[in-house]
Amino acid sequence: MTIIKKEFFKSTEDTSAYVKISYPQISGLNNSEVQKKINSFLESEFMQAKTWYDEFTSDTDYTSEFPPDWVFSFEADYRVAYNSKDFISIVMDYFEFTGGAHGNYYSVGYNIRTSDGAVLTLDDILKPNSLQALSEFCSEEILNMFNANSLNEAGLFEDELIISEDQDFFITPNSLVIQFDPYEIGSYAMGSIEVELKYNIIKNILKENLPFLK
Repeated sequence: MTIIKKEFFKSTEDTSAYVKISYPQISGLNNSEVQKKINSFLESEFMQAKTWYDEFTSDTDYTSEFPPDWVFSFEADYRVAYNSKDFISIVMDYFEFTGGAHGNYYSVGYNIRTSDGAVLTLDDILKPNSLQALSEFCSEEILNMFNANSLNEAGLFEDELIISEDQDFFITPNSLVIQFDPYEIGSYAMGSIEVELKYNIIKNILKENLPFLK
């Protein structure tokens, strides 16, 4: 599968604010209708940054409160985590600075089956009633990552990790990666936490015939 980078940029006349978006588009899929569906979805998701930029710059009362040399930004870029004829996993990395002590950032994984353009959720890839087991696998890996005896000792807010069905994730050739944004389970200083769960470790909770395990 070929993934092409498209770019969009817009700024205010005085360059006090800008939006910069790099977004993926696929080519080479045999089914042109599915390819169009996937590309439309990805473009729509990434171009949300333009909407947020437009809304922000229209609020001149808010922006006038800050020093004239401040530059406000809205940026979206992406990483290709998995790319095959059957499946793609793309991570959007988003950053914005709208005033304050620091900017904010987060990531979103888009895990797409190319046969029909479906965006897969954890429910689509895990066996029924497996979220508790996934939470335990994830907790154990976090303890290993931080060489800690408890999640609190590792720096997390809570000493128990509960993963819900809408938890963000992405797929690599070797792992299911559970992704936590700053403030989600730990402080801003901890940054994003990406927990890699190797397939051979979690194979008993994965469904069969997954497009990324072919």
